[in-house]
Amino acid sequence: MEQLPTPELRKSREIQGNVLAAFNKDYVAFRYMQFPDDRAKGRGWLSVILNTVSVTADVEDFNEEFSLSRRAFGHDPDKQATWVGVSLTFAGLLKVAEDGEQTLKEDLKNFPQLLKGAPASAERLKDTGNSAPDNWLFGSSGNPPVHAVLLVASDSEEALNAKLENIEVADQAHGVKLVHQDDGKTLPPPLKGHEHFGFKDGISQPGVKDFHREDPRNPGYRENRAGAKLIEPGEFVFGYPTEPNSKNRTGPTWMKNGSLQVVRRLSQDVVGWWNAVNEQAGKFDGPITAELLGACLVGREQNGDPLARGIEGDGNDFDYKNDQMGYQTPCAAHIRRTNPRMGRPGLTADSNRIMRRGIPYGPALEEDSEADRGLMFVCYGTSIDEQFEFVQADWSNAPGFTPGAQGAPNCIDKVTGPEGGGRIELHKPFVTKGDIHMAQFVTTKGAIYAFTPSVTTLRHLAAGKKLPRS
Repeated sequence: MEQLPTPELRKSREIQGNVLAAFNKDYVAFRYMQFPDDRAKGRGWLSVILNTVSVTADVEDFNEEFSLSRRAFGHDPDKQATWVGVSLTFAGLLKVAEDGEQTLKEDLKNFPQLLKGAPASAERLKDTGNSAPDNWLFGSSGNPPVHAVLLVASDSEEALNAKLENIEVADQAHGVKLVHQDDGKTLPPPLKGHEHFGFKDGISQPGVKDFHREDPRNPGYRENRAGAKLIEPGEFVFGYPTEPNSKNRTGPTWMKNGSLQVVRRLSQDVVGWWNAVNEQAGKFDGPITAELLGACLVGREQNGDPLARGIEGDGNDFDYKNDQMGYQTPCAAHIRRTNPRMGRPGLTADSNRIMRRGIPYGPALEEDSEADRGLMFVCYGTSIDEQFEFVQADWSNAPGFTPGAQGAPNCIDKVTGPEGGGRIELHKPFVTKGDIHMAQFVTTKGAIYAFTPSVTTLRHLAAGKKLPRS
């Protein structure tokens, strides 16, 4: 059989892991670090971290071998790895870069969200009330400054802790302080792969040109991932082609092979959300179960099957062209608000896609009903404005955005959105409709905007060299 060529970005040893090649681990430590005033110490810490940073080629090699073994033997293989990724906030760049503040600001003029930090976007994202930056555990002016975000991911808790012990030695040697840590962990069976509300998560990810192989039978789509359209790599990594309608993705040479990172700690009131779903189900003019209404609000059943029915044989190969009024998948559905696909004529969503890398935190509800639990949301892209913030503010939270025909029943996202109401109508096989109103059940408890540099840029920073611009 002819061996297909390996896509160029698949072999990259410049792009950090988790941007294109997902870490996909059961345990992830999110460490928020503060550099000392002594620039040499911050650079020394980066030099140590450089020796353990994971790159795309290694991570994807592992992922492919793992998947092949799973398919061959029908269960997860006894194969483990521990991955490390590092990102820098703008304040962190200022602490270690040889270049001056004004030079860096000029370099990053197309990326104001990175310059200003996550709290500056609180109003746009409706991070108000309990979600306001004043209540955050990290990332706001009321907390110690965060200069670096270190992700350490492993298949076992023991291997993770062993890696953290080694990293802590470097922290202490260079005076770098841990100001907060979040511990992500996949939920135990039967909820593995699900988030705390009980729905399978992370199903629909964009394919990436020059990283994923193209399906020869369906050009423009990823091989073995029906419904995964291939998006230009410059949407997720700097220095490569972007989609035609993308704007302001241009940066200096030192940003090439890097990516912008968003990290958010999202607390989920699981009991409150399901209680509200049960209550709202009673307001419909026809019979509807809480399970079905919950699926309507998410857009998928708890096992991940979409309410939309696409090409037979693949539950992710669908769009909303034949359901513009939201009678099959309500326009309020979370997966429809955050990825409207081809939901209406003229809608182009390719430049708004994000690469999600989230993981739950906190125990399962059955283990401790009173504990804080939620999702460590992580995404990557080349425009926080056009991608993460646009999806959250202009699609998910906006009452005026209806991903269907004009006049379709509308309702803001009832999974991650703020308090509000709206109308849901279901047609065959469930002929029912109702006006629902739900409180907010997902609260922001911290947020960071950062830059995930290439290996070469990390080397320049660690060595105290001027960053290249041409």
